[in-house]
Amino acid sequence: MFCASSICIGLGMVYSTAYAETRSQLTPTTFETTLTNGLKVIIREDHRSPMVMTQIWYKVGSSDESGNILGISHALEHMMFKGANKVPKDEFTRLSRIYGGSINAATSTNYTNYYQLYPKTYFPMALELEADRMSNLLLRQQDFEPEMKVVMEERRLRTDDNPRSLAFERFKWIAYPTSHYRQPIIGHMKNLQNIQLDDLKNWYKNWYTPNNAILVIVGDVDSESAIYQVQKYFGDIKAKKTPPRNDVLEFERVGYRHMEINSTVQVPNLYMAWNVRSLVTAKDPQDAYTLNIIRNILDSGISSRLQERLVRQKKTLTALSLSYDPYNRGDSLFSISALPAEGVSLQDAQKAIQAEIDLLKTELIHPQEMTRISAKFISNLIFNQDDIAGQAKMIGNLEVNGLSYRLMDELAKHYKSVSPQDIQRVANVYFVKDNLSTLYLSPEVPTK
Repeated sequence: MFCASSICIGLGMVYSTAYAETRSQLTPTTFETTLTNGLKVIIREDHRSPMVMTQIWYKVGSSDESGNILGISHALEHMMFKGANKVPKDEFTRLSRIYGGSINAATSTNYTNYYQLYPKTYFPMALELEADRMSNLLLRQQDFEPEMKVVMEERRLRTDDNPRSLAFERFKWIAYPTSHYRQPIIGHMKNLQNIQLDDLKNWYKNWYTPNNAILVIVGDVDSESAIYQVQKYFGDIKAKKTPPRNDVLEFERVGYRHMEINSTVQVPNLYMAWNVRSLVTAKDPQDAYTLNIIRNILDSGISSRLQERLVRQKKTLTALSLSYDPYNRGDSLFSISALPAEGVSLQDAQKAIQAEIDLLKTELIHPQEMTRISAKFISNLIFNQDDIAGQAKMIGNLEVNGLSYRLMDELAKHYKSVSPQDIQRVANVYFVKDNLSTLYLSPEVPTK
């Protein structure tokens, strides 16, 4: 028997017929089961170090919010560390320090997830802590008021006092004209001032239920023993019906949208975003794999097209970055942010980028370039999943967005199958003006 503060954990395991039988054994080291209360459990054994990563992913995020409580998912994430029945006040955080653990959480558009990394000896403690706050969270006014001030300060620091972040937040309202993805994860300040403790209690009650969660365990564990431990701590938590989720699909070719903002930035900023499909929403999954390869063709180091041609050779831009999420639950954005070189207008920078995009439509990429980009991307994909944190994150991200974690071990094959013809076809389908939104963020003109 191991005891820690107010927690007492029995290491003996008793078989219980309450959990559902394992549905599949995909590989010798990966197991999946679903408890009778709906909690999905995925365990991947990795015995290279005596550590265990425990992550729980709730299928709720900022895109599920509406009305005057935008930001409530993120606010609840903060409150999840403020105590439950077995670990009041800040005991949760204190225990992680005592026993060599690492804990954190994140809120996104589609999910809220929490992780605990501990030496394998304390893996049962991580499960007990997580189960306790799934059903017994202490939401108290004395914790709520100061924590909301912390959230508001986070809003000021990351968005309100950052002109680029604030501009991009506004830009998302035209980049996502109909989807709830346009809503800021942290919420607007007026929303944060409006949220009450009862709102948090209702949000917690509606969404934090085992049948709306995925438990991912990766590390130095025995899968069968780990499943028994999961059943011990989570098995008696009752399932609850969850509310319907908001729509996260976009209209196709809604029309070109443009925004101009003058702010306290020192240099002009260009944003370009095309509405595209994800692996979940594309009629042909190959589109999503191809879009991700295109992102790497354009920006994956100094030898990528935009970096080499527009930054180093033509010196049209001084910096740029691209983003695309192929694993999104809904439709996604293929976005580019760029800083024009001195003397280059935002209009000319946009034309230069568009010209490089258009080349993908008219010229087949050379097989040698294709091989180089694909090999680098696939190797990075594999290396990023080498540690237990990377594995758990990929498994959870796929599952919470409506994809199977089985895909994790097949991604390299899918990306390798992308051909020059796929690049040309996808570029012509998605990179059209009717899918495009642009933002010109310029320094304020001094008033006389």
